[in-house]
Amino acid sequence: MTDEQDPFAPPSAHEALGGLDMPMADAMRSQRAVRRLHTDPVPHEVLLPLLELALKAPTSSNTQDWSFIIVEDRTQKERLGRLYGVLYRMFSPGELKRAQGDENALKQLAPGRWQAEHFADIPVFVVPCYRRNLKHRPVGRPQIAVSSYYGSVYPAVQNLLLGCRAAGLGASLQTLPIWIVPLARRILGLPRAMNPVCIIPIGWAKGRYGPTTRPPIGDVVHLDHYGNQPFKD
Repeated sequence: MTDEQDPFAPPSAHEALGGLDMPMADAMRSQRAVRRLHTDPVPHEVLLPLLELALKAPTSSNTQDWSFIIVEDRTQKERLGRLYGVLYRMFSPGELKRAQGDENALKQLAPGRWQAEHFADIPVFVVPCYRRNLKHRPVGRPQIAVSSYYGSVYPAVQNLLLGCRAAGLGASLQTLPIWIVPLARRILGLPRAMNPVCIIPIGWAKGRYGPTTRPPIGDVVHLDHYGNQPFKD
């Protein structure tokens, strides 16, 4: 496919990495979950620098107890896709029913349906994982252990998502495909102490980014206690 045929054709690796010079505020303003993706491969020479930037994120107590599984093998993607499909078919009818009569809501569901139907065709998945220990664990009490566990992973995830945006890659944070953790761990060959935290499908974006639509800041900011909204118009 040529650039003349498709204005959103994938860039070269050099062009993609050049996008990392994008101003941070521009990347933040236009970042969005992109689920419709080209099936062209994503070169390691693009993906690995983005993961290096992801690792610049902070972790609780600077533990850095993370691993990132890159999934490119078709068989592995199909196995994850079957796991995802069971859960998607479980929840999708309810979402579709709630969206009936709302054209905008139905439109928002369409990219997720495309992703579910083409899951194994997506070029690459990145699965961030984190090691469980007495201080950091994904479930249970005390809650501070739970929050520090996920707080040690999601800053790196956001770095990766912003890096993908700047490089022209579409990406989205998903949890449903790895929701049944023991099965996901078995597919990925993870030891029991290592938990998959989310899965990020990545590919060259089909279509445009942002700008995203959000409510006025005064509608969501409360000062000192909930209900006090002095910045609201």
